[in-house]
Amino acid sequence: MTVPRERCSEQSETTDDAATRADPTGLRRAFLRDLEVRGASAATRRSYASDLRQLLEWLAGRDQTVADLGRRQVRAFSAELGRRGYAPATLARKLSTLRGFTRHLTEAGVLAADPARSLPGPRRRRRLPRVLSLSEVDTLVAATDGTDPLALRDRVVLELLYGCGLRSMELVALRLGDVQAAQAQLIVRGKGGKMRIVPLGDEAAAALRRYLERGRGELERRAAIPEDTAPAAPRREAPLLLSRSGRALLTSDIRRMVVKYSRLAGIDPASPHMLRHAYATHMLERGADLRAIQELLGHASVSTTQVYTHVSGAHLRRTYDLHHPRA
Repeated sequence: MTVPRERCSEQSETTDDAATRADPTGLRRAFLRDLEVRGASAATRRSYASDLRQLLEWLAGRDQTVADLGRRQVRAFSAELGRRGYAPATLARKLSTLRGFTRHLTEAGVLAADPARSLPGPRRRRRLPRVLSLSEVDTLVAATDGTDPLALRDRVVLELLYGCGLRSMELVALRLGDVQAAQAQLIVRGKGGKMRIVPLGDEAAAALRRYLERGRGELERRAAIPEDTAPAAPRREAPLLLSRSGRALLTSDIRRMVVKYSRLAGIDPASPHMLRHAYATHMLERGADLRAIQELLGHASVSTTQVYTHVSGAHLRRTYDLHHPRA
């Protein structure tokens, strides 16, 4: 059933009024600004804003404000979240938002003590990613065979996802100036704006060179540039990967591309992140140091990288069976 425009407006105003009643001095906005200053991504800030709106509505429904947050309110709100049947990852994020906000309120002097400091998080079952075999990766990349600009671009996309272990958002954020061909490396901007240097393998470097020499220029010429646009940005700031119409690629374009070539290669549907998993797992299986993989992937903590020690457990078992005298 379609909700009349007037009702939608009323519901929105009710939500905003509830948030204002529970947070009359705008502490939520100050917290979100602090997140931006600390380098949180736009997606993270949107999620936190939504989580905080939910908290404020809950408080307003009890005629309370953020200044009333104590251990009892925190426990009651977390129990309410638990009853709503959120996925473990979503529930964990909402509780993380709650902890961050109460910590911010405590540091600002609004609360005398942090009521969520000892709040336990939900148990999250870690799902091991499916890892593409080396033959699957080879078949997938080979499916991009072609010499036209789009085929050259698609080949470099898959080579960089697997050859450099990039996240799709890192891939689409690459600029021409991030390619350091002489040093065979890329400058990559990861989560939170953190920068790292990633080496380019021979296959990825060759694919990138072909794309820059014979593909990107043609795609760039297809871009429709209105006469009244502002002066173009310096060339080194121009996006590396372009669409059919000459615009910068989006992460959704990358996902569709990987699914398309999975189908052409005759393998189960893959995702960009599966190529990143394969990058790390295949290196670990060939003796790479876990700390080095952590740096290459841009993980803040080695505990995140340790998932690959479980993924490649079968390989480690075969190695043990082959080489240990008492296996």
